[in-house]
Amino acid sequence: MSLVVTYHRQNNVVEIWMPQKRKDHFYEGWLYHILVDPFLRRVHRLVRSQVKPGSTLIDIGCGTGELLFSLADVCSELVGVETSKRMWSFADRQARARGFNNVQILFGDGAKLENFLAGSFDYAIACMVLHEMDASQRLPLLKEMQRLAPHVILVDYRVPPPANLAAAMCRFIERLAGRRHFRNYTSFINNGGLLALYESFSLSGRMEITLYSRCLHLVKTQ
Repeated sequence: MSLVVTYHRQNNVVEIWMPQKRKDHFYEGWLYHILVDPFLRRVHRLVRSQVKPGSTLIDIGCGTGELLFSLADVCSELVGVETSKRMWSFADRQARARGFNNVQILFGDGAKLENFLAGSFDYAIACMVLHEMDASQRLPLLKEMQRLAPHVILVDYRVPPPANLAAAMCRFIERLAGRRHFRNYTSFINNGGLLALYESFSLSGRMEITLYSRCLHLVKTQ
């Protein structure tokens, strides 16, 4: 049975549905922060360049919170939603320890945020999240992001992957993350990645930026 927590936003109480029991991965938390976050700093800088100062933003699958923290001096309000208890706990402790008063980290299901009003944020972001999810979960998540914000920013693996060493290394790393994780990554690649998901929603306008030897790309609604 799902649980619910409350989040106080601009004097309103918003209920957030918490995910059903999920087995956390061994690399989530400190290990992810040490090994993966440094690799994603260039991605975070790119996202930062696409966000207008003073805006509000929700990051679905916020992980350790580093993307949110990199935007704390740009945005007026930042909300992260994370389904991994280890990641959520790590990010929440970091936000408090580093004094980010405009950052809130929530433990919940990013596809079930219906108690946030439509258009509650200026931006909804999913960074390196969709390839980790079961195929059946991707469209509901994108639908919720589209409801929450007029601008959607997605960052993930570019499909088809380039024929280079960087892409081979990415595939190897994804395999190391476990059988289910790699199965989801494979389904993401085989089903056309971000652009196929984007087109299924007929999102208005599109800007695409590639990076990391064409292995990753950022796709943004205009």
